[in-house]
Amino acid sequence: MTLAILHGYLLEGSGSNLWTRCVVEALCRSGHNVHLVCQEPHPDRYECIAEAHRYNLDRSVETLFTRDVPAAYAGRCVMHKPQLGDRLPVFVWDKYEEFSNPVPMIDLPDTEIEQYIQRNVRVVVDVVRRHGVTAIHANHAALMVEVARRTNEETDVPYAVMPHGSELEYALKKDPRFNRMATKALAGAGRVFVHGAEMRRRVETILPEVPDLASKFSVLPLGVHTWQF
Repeated sequence: MTLAILHGYLLEGSGSNLWTRCVVEALCRSGHNVHLVCQEPHPDRYECIAEAHRYNLDRSVETLFTRDVPAAYAGRCVMHKPQLGDRLPVFVWDKYEEFSNPVPMIDLPDTEIEQYIQRNVRVVVDVVRRHGVTAIHANHAALMVEVARRTNEETDVPYAVMPHGSELEYALKKDPRFNRMATKALAGAGRVFVHGAEMRRRVETILPEVPDLASKFSVLPLGVHTWQF
């Protein structure tokens, strides 16, 4: 299996950023090769990332670096960074390096949301076809999950979704556009990963119209990097 992980944000900090970084590191240590689509501005800081590429708005691709990874990693991560302009749709306002204008997505018009999705889809479809990706994991039940759904329409590569609390509370509850988007995308997902029973209940409550949602759930408990202790 060749896996792509879609994460619309960074690898530093907490929450889904921390989850993504740790899962990619663990997968690479276990011998898996991972293609990571994200906006991390300093991929060189993460030992498991063997290559990093920037996908420019003119559709050219720039290689940021290639390198060997430490022997502890039997697999390797290749990071792919779509260029999006200066505006980044976010769940909660914060400072994001390289983005002068992060905006809560509920405040953005449909045209800008669509532009963001299209720019990511173009890159993910290219990554899937160029690298033989056979499965996609999308973080968040808003935006990147729609990227996974549209990529599936073009390539037939199956996708799974991991909802996080940020989009549930600050996008899906507040804006019916994103609730509809999540409902449609989760309907096409093969799996919906949750950390436990509490997150499952939240997803079921907020997205009650997803067909056969109960059969899609898989529990993916949080853990620790034991090699750090």
